[in-house]
Amino acid sequence: MMRRTGAVSAFLLSLSCAACAAYPGFGSHGFSQDSRYAPPADAAAFGDFLVARYAAMTDDPREAANRYAASIETAPESAGIAQRAVFSALLTGNYPQAVRLANKAHSAGNFGTLVRLTLGIEAFSEGKDSVSAAYLTEDGFGPFNRTVARGISAWRILGSVGPAAAETYLQDTLTGDPRLDSATLYMMGLIQLSAHSDEDALATFETLWDSGARLSIGLDAHARLLAANGDRARALSLLKTFQEEIGENSALENLRKDIQSGRDIQVTRLTPRQGAALAVYIPAAALITRTDDDVASVYFVLALALDPDLHEARTLWAQSLEKAGREIEAISVLADVPETSPYYSAARGQIAWALLRLGREDEAVQVARQALETSPDRGLRVQLAEIYRAESRYREADRLLTEIIRDDDLKGREDWRLLFSRGAARHALDDWAGAEADLKQALQIEPHSPLVLNYLGYAYVDQGIHLEEGLNLIRTALTYDPDSGFITDSLGWAYYRLGRYELATYFLEKAVELEPGDPTLNDHLGDAYWRSGRTLEAKYQWERSLKLEPAEQERARIEVKLLRGPDEPAVVRAESEQPLPHRP
Repeated sequence: MMRRTGAVSAFLLSLSCAACAAYPGFGSHGFSQDSRYAPPADAAAFGDFLVARYAAMTDDPREAANRYAASIETAPESAGIAQRAVFSALLTGNYPQAVRLANKAHSAGNFGTLVRLTLGIEAFSEGKDSVSAAYLTEDGFGPFNRTVARGISAWRILGSVGPAAAETYLQDTLTGDPRLDSATLYMMGLIQLSAHSDEDALATFETLWDSGARLSIGLDAHARLLAANGDRARALSLLKTFQEEIGENSALENLRKDIQSGRDIQVTRLTPRQGAALAVYIPAAALITRTDDDVASVYFVLALALDPDLHEARTLWAQSLEKAGREIEAISVLADVPETSPYYSAARGQIAWALLRLGREDEAVQVARQALETSPDRGLRVQLAEIYRAESRYREADRLLTEIIRDDDLKGREDWRLLFSRGAARHALDDWAGAEADLKQALQIEPHSPLVLNYLGYAYVDQGIHLEEGLNLIRTALTYDPDSGFITDSLGWAYYRLGRYELATYFLEKAVELEPGDPTLNDHLGDAYWRSGRTLEAKYQWERSLKLEPAEQERARIEVKLLRGPDEPAVVRAESEQPLPHRP
């Protein structure tokens, strides 16, 4: 991510220049030489506030936090400034600063929700039960923060009053719908475990599982409880289902191995502080799947303030930072996950991907390889293979994926994702026979995957083989993921290759609407326009594609098209166009 400090400095300079131009009596350094033009008392706070807002809008939370902090000094009564100050401090991972700012705001009578939540967590950490209770009362919190405060309060009650009171407190907040109550039910199950009420905990976890809730921490507790009570088959079944539905998880994979090997499985019974950390972490883990920014990182910082050993929070915190393009900060967060943690391999894989996005390819490979030397983790091997594929090192990707698939076969395991990746690598190596075999096998295992359906269908059409089958595969993929710009582009390109230019234009325009920043999609639309006789619009799309920074080979091809048009012929010329679908 590009740091914005320079941009903030430029903004400050522009403010000072504007002031010099607007008011007489300023000397060479911009200071008033005439007392008649002295700034109002709150000018400094307002200036800091403006700069803080600019820094926040340009993704510089550290500068924003410092400027908001300065504005609180002179205008602490402003609820908006206090909330933003605490939020920005947490966004940078500076929990102590957030606590200082929250205390300062609170002393001036500011009771904003994030201020209260931060102070409630700090009081809980210090064992100040009544103070924490006052801050965390649910009045005034919005739905999300109310869920967080409720979970922390339950663990506070467990520590100060007892498990029965904590469970009653949570019971009173249930709606009766496990899907809506999932965060509260997870807290209840973990509190029941902590109190050694194992039968009640198992019933709670089973209710959650049957509702479709899938959370790695919850399943870890659930599977451990099953295995410890002798039901290892059920535990392994749940772990297998999680892997198939959600994907790999290092901690759960280690637990699966321990259960299969017959080792004694210990049930984890949390302390109130550890439980309170999860009360913050669990809603934040749900939030990160619904946002495209780094807002969730605020809550991961609060969770880690309660339990610094909650390493899964570090991996998701880093993921939240990466969403905002803050890869360097993400790497710093992940570097604190120790080798002894079950999340170490996942963290090293994330570091490698962050380095790759920063253009530091050699470092990315080195990090993944070094981690493999200390921990021959399957997930990390998969990560390295995907890094090879992302770097177009297809032979190395093919070799490593083949090794993993062979190892999986020996254990009776099938993973369609690996077959898809190897198929894509072999396609890039011009081994179409091998690629097609892998893609078909992946589709047998996961027949509803829009990723595989689209890839295989597009490959057929682009090569001019199995045209109707390819078209049907893409159409099926689009029914599973109708908002995908890339699958919509595949369908449009299929019609283009079949010579159905009106239909091609329709779907390619829709694809560009869905993914306006992709150079390939804009390039395809330009081709369709050209074949439809809309040459000016075609050139506009190709020029737009060039501005979106395509790969060098693609850039050269587009530049040629600007001179003489596209050279991809239709595979089959349609005798008549199909009617266009209705578009609102």
